[in-house]
Amino acid sequence: MRPHGIRGEVVVRSLSENPDRFQPGSRLLVGHDVDAAVEMVIGAVRPQRPGRLLVAFDGAPDRTAAEALRGRRIFARATALPELPDDVFWERDLVGLPVVDVEGAALGVISAVLSRTEQDLWEVQTPSGPVLLPAAKGIVVSVDLEGRRVTVDPPAGLFD
Repeated sequence: MRPHGIRGEVVVRSLSENPDRFQPGSRLLVGHDVDAAVEMVIGAVRPQRPGRLLVAFDGAPDRTAAEALRGRRIFARATALPELPDDVFWERDLVGLPVVDVEGAALGVISAVLSRTEQDLWEVQTPSGPVLLPAAKGIVVSVDLEGRRVTVDPPAGLFD
């Protein structure tokens, strides 16, 4: 976020697929990270350009208040997130999961999810450095969130 104008508005780049997320009265978490975020209520919202909104939060009436929000991110409560299909996962649930091959040999730990392409890539931190693993059927055998483990059948040489 960054301030816009003198009326307390901030520019927000929305990554949400939920068009109702940014509506007057919506309660969102705002902070540098989710653990330090505080709840704020949207007072007003208007489009700026595709993918960007001008948002005014209750309690932030001027540019000085908006300036205090610079660089902060907006988070939704987990309870406000939609239910996902069985083969789709939230990034927050994947990061930190150990990755093993089909024989059970440890390969590394998921350190990031890259969703900027048509095919998601999972960055797996290995002892020899990061490896980008395509999150594709045929490669990802199973994701066990409760058991905290991802089993993969990677292409030959990917983790060598």
